[in-house]
Amino acid sequence: MHAATSEIRSARSRNRPLWISRRSALAPALAFGIALSALGGAVAQAGPAEPIPCQDGSFCTYPHIEYRGEPHRAELRTTALEECVALPPQPEAKSFVNQTGKPVTVYQDPMCDTHAEFSTYPPGSFVPRSEYVARAIKVWPR
Repeated sequence: MHAATSEIRSARSRNRPLWISRRSALAPALAFGIALSALGGAVAQAGPAEPIPCQDGSFCTYPHIEYRGEPHRAELRTTALEECVALPPQPEAKSFVNQTGKPVTVYQDPMCDTHAEFSTYPPGSFVPRSEYVARAIKVWPR
């Protein structure tokens, strides 16, 4: 009877699903999968670099997309409202942040000519990739 019991146990082991019969291999594989997914999540969250801070009351332009490079700041306290303010020609502004607390129109033309591209951005706008090079701005009272 001992041999028959042994044969039955052996047959049962062969018919078990692999995950049950290989418990010792399952734990490390599961741990590896969890670690790998955690690493993948960290990489997926990495995204663009944080912009160099643009203080409240400023409109900041960056020479590269995703807020990279040294920003140029136009301070609200030194910028006249409703007047065209040309941005420095070099470096070109390819991303920008509006922290003025007021709407700002960004122009492709350095003289704020509306025949070229322009768009108005509300306070708190972050534009990581401008559709055109920003060459001038106009700050509005509200």
